[in-house]
Amino acid sequence: MIQEKQIFEDYLTQLNLPEIPRLMGQFEHYHKLLVAHNRDVNLVSRKMHPDNYWVQHFLDSLLAVECVDFIDQTVLDFGSGGGLPGIPIKLVVPDCEMVLLDSINKKTKAMIEMVQAMSLPRTSVECSRLEDYAFMPRRPSFDLILCRAVVLQERYYSPIRRLLKPSGYLVMYKSRNMDDLKGLKYEEIFSRTDDILGKRRLVRIAQRDLMKR
Repeated sequence: MIQEKQIFEDYLTQLNLPEIPRLMGQFEHYHKLLVAHNRDVNLVSRKMHPDNYWVQHFLDSLLAVECVDFIDQTVLDFGSGGGLPGIPIKLVVPDCEMVLLDSINKKTKAMIEMVQAMSLPRTSVECSRLEDYAFMPRRPSFDLILCRAVVLQERYYSPIRRLLKPSGYLVMYKSRNMDDLKGLKYEEIFSRTDDILGKRRLVRIAQRDLMKR
């Protein structure tokens, strides 16, 4: 077994998740689908070897599970790309409703095929700009919005506020660069530095605080 895959399996065990062999089977399926689709559509960096997906993408995506309660929550993965972090979180917390949002048609088509291939319940894919999706009729309101690979520009504040419930939060994956959060009130809810991922931080911004101060 490759080292990265073993590190990921050990991490699932550390999270005290049930049925690790079944869960690893699901992630192996996702890994194969992601590798296959990435040959045709640039879902994740092609400079990265697929063996590294286990830690750099799957484990990294699950860091939020350590500090955020996803059970029975309605979650939007903004700028999902290849389904990251939404699909890994959905696999370990099946009792959430997940919407994967991306504005690039090729990426959303690939995500739809992956979601269907894995038979993920209560998981949908939307092809739209965030600003347009916020005004779509009959779309859900969200308890949580995840942002792992998108810089938080000021033009996103209003649509994110509109998409979140009044009690909701934006959760952002950050490293050392926090420049896009200047002027915002936020709470750092996770911080870790290791040899593999480097510096990783997660911050939480309340719906009411998405405005410059």
